[in-house]
Amino acid sequence: MTRKIALGSAPLQEPREPTTEDVADTNAADNNSADRRPLADRVLALLDAVAGAGQPMAVKDIAEKLALPKPTAHRLIAMLEERGFLARPIDGRLVTVGPKLRTLALNTLRSSLGQAPSHARLRALSLELGETCNIGVLEGGDVVYLDRVEVEGWPLRLEFGVGSRVPLHCTAMGKLFLAFLPELPRRRLLDCLPLPRMAAATLCDPALFRAELERIAACGHSFDDEEYMPGVFCAAVPIRDGAGRMIAALAVQAPKVRLSRESVADRLPVLHRAASDMARALGIDAAPAEPALSP
Repeated sequence: MTRKIALGSAPLQEPREPTTEDVADTNAADNNSADRRPLADRVLALLDAVAGAGQPMAVKDIAEKLALPKPTAHRLIAMLEERGFLARPIDGRLVTVGPKLRTLALNTLRSSLGQAPSHARLRALSLELGETCNIGVLEGGDVVYLDRVEVEGWPLRLEFGVGSRVPLHCTAMGKLFLAFLPELPRRRLLDCLPLPRMAAATLCDPALFRAELERIAACGHSFDDEEYMPGVFCAAVPIRDGAGRMIAALAVQAPKVRLSRESVADRLPVLHRAASDMARALGIDAAPAEPALSP
């Protein structure tokens, strides 16, 4: 059983290159400001603040957090927005990460996951469980596979390449991300998230879907029980940073003849331990592994 996910996205409009006039205007404005920090320091601090906020930020909040004059904050944000590193949500009043910054983050994670320790840990997990294991991150309205180890020696395999995108509402990793999003971003996303039927077991009723997310948040793991592909079962657990924030998902995936709700219980502690190990392999301060609750 083989299924390939085709990659593709709408092309982004290339921002224009900054001109000498742009640089001169920025430098002149900076020289008139009381803030004498180098421009690069302020730009990096601004990107770090917006990316770390977990939700769109108001310009005044950015200026206060970074001790920037408000005109300087507006000017830096406009420059980064033009380059695609920041963006404005629909109402235009707030600031959030842009497509270039998301791409940079994904490429950084892919590079980290390409390092021997993390990939070796994922391969060891796959060998221990005897099934395919993968790591994914939230990107826009999808989960993107960052690393994957296919089980060897089984006649039934699921082939998704690194970089493949899968939906949120019917995959174990996708539901896990939704369950652990901060309340406001989760509510906004759920208000507009379509729930198309991908398989007979897909949860398409909004009330039932929200109840499923509450269950996932309470127990700390998520299942895809033939909700995306008939005959396929998947279990996922969060990879967290030292502050307890979910930054990625670790999952095991197999045909249901080999993995099910009944047989996965003894594998959940292994997944949680591996998630903590993976965080350390990626150079992230891991939160303690969660105890596996009954499915």
